[in-house]
Amino acid sequence: KWLQKFTTLPVILKVNLGIPALIVSNHGARQLDGVQATVDALGPIARAVGHRCELYLDGGVRTGTDVLKALALGARMVFVGRPVLWGLAYGGREGVALTLGILRAELDRAMGLAGIASIEEITKEYVIAPRAAL
Repeated sequence: KWLQKFTTLPVILKVNLGIPALIVSNHGARQLDGVQATVDALGPIARAVGHRCELYLDGGVRTGTDVLKALALGARMVFVGRPVLWGLAYGGREGVALTLGILRAELDRAMGLAGIASIEEITKEYVIAPRAAL
């Protein structure tokens, strides 16, 4: 976005330059009301980059099922900012550990209910989403 302010030309990220990963983020959608959720943008981005680099999701991850959805739609890793801050406010270091434990337990439960034994088995077939998001 910053570079686009200085040109009318299209700004394109060339992924085949050895970039190991891209972070899909909307910075918490604090700047603009109604901005697309990162999880909704993830599927199309995953299709566009294929296996040329890893994708990381930043934003909107509040539960273990959010983690499952992100992994199913192509994320290799997710960032969990707000839940960690909530845990910190609740109980310092122990609160953060508790929060991460809850997220892990929720992910494990969701995987179990879906019949998924390992992270590697998670695919987009486990997510019901609008066709454009897949």
